[in-house]
Amino acid sequence: MELFLYYLLRASVLMALFYGFYKLFLAGSTFHHINRILLIFIVLTVFLLPLFHFHLIPEKKTDPVTETFLADLSSIPVTEFVETQPPVEIPWMQILIVLFAAGFLFALVRYLIGLGQIAAIIRKSERQTLADNTVLCMTDKDISPFSWVKYIVLPCKGLPADNRAVIRHERAHIRLRHSFDMVFLDIFTCIFWFNPFSWLLRREIQSVHEYQADEQVLLSGIDAKQYQLLLIRKSVGEYKFALANNFRQRDLHKRIIMMKKNKTNKRMKWNYMAALPILFLAMIVLSVSKLNAKAAEKESAETIGTVAEKITAQVEDRDIRSRAVVNRSKIVVSGYVKDSHGIITGASIAVKGTNIGTITDSQGKFVLKVDKGSTLVFSMINYKSAEYVVEKSEDNLVIILQPDDVITVGVGAMRSFQGIMQDVEDKSKESKEVIGISTLSGKRPLYVVDGKQISHEDMQKINTEKIDAVSVLKNEASTSLYGEDGKNGVVLITTKKPENSSLHFKPDSLLIIIDGKEMPRDFDLNTLKPAEIESIDVLKGKSTNEIYGGEGRNRVIMITTKKSNSDKK
Repeated sequence: MELFLYYLLRASVLMALFYGFYKLFLAGSTFHHINRILLIFIVLTVFLLPLFHFHLIPEKKTDPVTETFLADLSSIPVTEFVETQPPVEIPWMQILIVLFAAGFLFALVRYLIGLGQIAAIIRKSERQTLADNTVLCMTDKDISPFSWVKYIVLPCKGLPADNRAVIRHERAHIRLRHSFDMVFLDIFTCIFWFNPFSWLLRREIQSVHEYQADEQVLLSGIDAKQYQLLLIRKSVGEYKFALANNFRQRDLHKRIIMMKKNKTNKRMKWNYMAALPILFLAMIVLSVSKLNAKAAEKESAETIGTVAEKITAQVEDRDIRSRAVVNRSKIVVSGYVKDSHGIITGASIAVKGTNIGTITDSQGKFVLKVDKGSTLVFSMINYKSAEYVVEKSEDNLVIILQPDDVITVGVGAMRSFQGIMQDVEDKSKESKEVIGISTLSGKRPLYVVDGKQISHEDMQKINTEKIDAVSVLKNEASTSLYGEDGKNGVVLITTKKPENSSLHFKPDSLLIIIDGKEMPRDFDLNTLKPAEIESIDVLKGKSTNEIYGGEGRNRVIMITTKKSNSDKK
């Protein structure tokens, strides 16, 4: 609808331009036929020309202004703005649309009612068809004579002496098809009901119609003075229809003057050629961006977009410390969060006691604006939290987090061997930190060092340089071997030994069966490679004693290797 309102605006501007041209240069001529054609052409042009968009005016370049504005951008102080309630905006566009629709409906209903009244009079009158197929309608209503399409409506009284002149006048309207002009103009005025120039154009066409009909009457031999007296006599006391071609017309004095006027010199027809430059002027007027919704929108969007891009680029390029100097109530702190191995991504940085915070990016970097004296809390899973009191602006602060006393050893890496042991060798030979292990749920597992269960506190005392390997039991394997104590997982730690660095798993209550063969108590499970194992079954409770007797002990691990299955095949 916004585009339609712009269309109405453009059409209204053209209407005023063309009407002014016609009224100043052509309205007083006696070239009635040419004037009629010109007025219809003006109405059609007003209808159609605004639908097209012209670019006859060079577009105004705004780049130099934009550059000048951005040149001093760095000197503009950066301040913080408090978000305020936006002012209440009046929906002018919606109001205009509603007003237009209401006026259009009123004008259209009024026009349809007028047509209905004319049709009712014709239907109720006595009709007689003349030689030229014109239908003469006699009505008992006290109305002014009028014609509509092929019907001539006359009142029954007051016509005997004037019948011949009146009928010739109305037959001229029918023969020249003036009714079709009026239908077109009535639709035009319904759409442009708000524009006075639309009603003025309609009035000009009505006047031209009367001039043409009067001219036809005089050419038929009717005396001019008698005809003029007839017009004056019929100019009072009768009801007339605005939609039809009335015998009595409002601008009677203009009609009489036009009848007495000498014919305009034929050389004056060249004045009509002035319509061409007026048409070109109209296209120039339509090139104004303010009258073009799309052009105005495009120009505004391009200007705003260009300025926004340049402002954004310069703001991003400005040094962070300069903003801290301008806004002295805040301090900008930026830097990196690292550990002994490098940067830490996703670390949390929060201002203590507030909801303000951020996290490190993929480069381990963070930027935060805080009040002077604020305490920053740096935290990350499996790392000890660190605090830093901000006293001044920092642009290269480096915070190194220390590993927590509990780290998480990845479980489930060997998905094809669920429930069996997973070996993890300690590759960090240079580390001298004491390690710890926790499950993903945060609960502490059972620690077994060289086959002996130890507490979490004793485990913390182990030097990592003395650890040779770490194995993790999970799921059924941990609970089957260690019962309720192993429900959170079991960590098997093997320390370095000068003679042998292999892990020996030697619980006295465990019986190991490999491919149906009982293994000795000192059998080292590390001699089996996970890739060689086909399946593992764990037996416990009374079933072990029933199958293996006293040798079953409390638990039996039955291992089937891939080699055994291939031999059977």
